[in-house]
Order: sequence, then C-alpha cells, then structure tokens
Amino acid sequence: MVLAGHRTRRRALWPDGLTTREVEVLCLAVRGLPNRETEGRLSISGRTVAHHIQHAYDKIGVSTRAAAALYASRNDLLEPV
Repeated sequence: MVLAGHRTRRRALWPDGLTTREVEVLCLAVRGLPNRETEGRLSISGRTVAHHIQHAYDKIGVSTRAAAALYASRNDLLEPV
C-alpha cells in the first residue's frame, strides 16, 4: 500500500501490541541501518526513530538489536530484501 508517497505495510494486528511504524523502524534497525539512514528512509526525525525503537524493544522484551532481529525473524516481520 502507498500512502503519501510512502510504501506502508498493514496488518490487522502486529504481535505484542507493536504499531505499524514501530515494525517499520524495527525492521530497518535489525537489518543494520543506522538511525540516521532510517530517518531519511521514513522521513522522520532521529529522535522519533529512537523513540520508536525504544518502545518496540520495551514491548517485545529485548534490549539489543541481535535479540530484536531474532524476534523479528521468529514473528515473520522481515520482508525479503
């Protein structure tokens, strides 16, 4: 789906109460993108990126990108590149 010129993914319910934006930010983070590049891709501020990452980590109960990557993989959150 494309909204306001940006590709988005919709799902009725994401696991553990994640929002669609948190899933987008989480997926970019676990692929190794630095926050600066994530801001550019999603057209949001660095502070917003950090906010989404922290909320996602809190919701899924992890504290590292490696653990978040494992979670994303186990929950089918990653799209093929």
